[in-house]
Amino acid sequence: MFKKISASLAVLLLVTGCADMSSGISVGDKAIKSSQIQSVVDEILAARKTVDTSQMQLIDGKQLLRNQAQFAVITILFHQIAKDKNFVISDSDVVQRRNELINQIGGPNELKSALVGANLAESTFDAYLRILITVDLLNASSAAAGVPELQASNEISKTLAATAEKLGVVVNPKYGKWNPLSSTVEESDSTDGAVTPLP
Repeated sequence: MFKKISASLAVLLLVTGCADMSSGISVGDKAIKSSQIQSVVDEILAARKTVDTSQMQLIDGKQLLRNQAQFAVITILFHQIAKDKNFVISDSDVVQRRNELINQIGGPNELKSALVGANLAESTFDAYLRILITVDLLNASSAAAGVPELQASNEISKTLAATAEKLGVVVNPKYGKWNPLSSTVEESDSTDGAVTPLP
């Protein structure tokens, strides 16, 4: 689920490394500590032990850490976009979207497996749903403005890029570096940021 969204988000921004290795990511005045990102990763790994993952293609290790760091950045950016656009997303909207998604995957008994397969933690599921709702609202806004459906994702990318540029984004080099072309946090070096090159 999340992969489909992240693949379409082409973000043009510069990410610098954090000197403080206890920091995880920051976007504007919002910061997520490394310990918080690790906690989500631990939750995902624990959930995997409760479902059959034999047919799943899961990510782990450094890749899973990078994935969750990226998710943290995207979550903050979309929250700001919703605020800037005056989108009102109520708790009942989130519950409705949750119920719709649960019906799509075959019922509540399938939710845990679906989250595991998507590398999502239960604790971040509502944040993911809010991203989906925000994307829907942005698409509706584009359609109302006469933007062709095929160009809607490009408009979302532009909005995300402008928001990231306005706020400023910092990612701890232990997670990697931001690739503005693919909108992913990629491995920066073999030391995962433990060694900083001389200027």
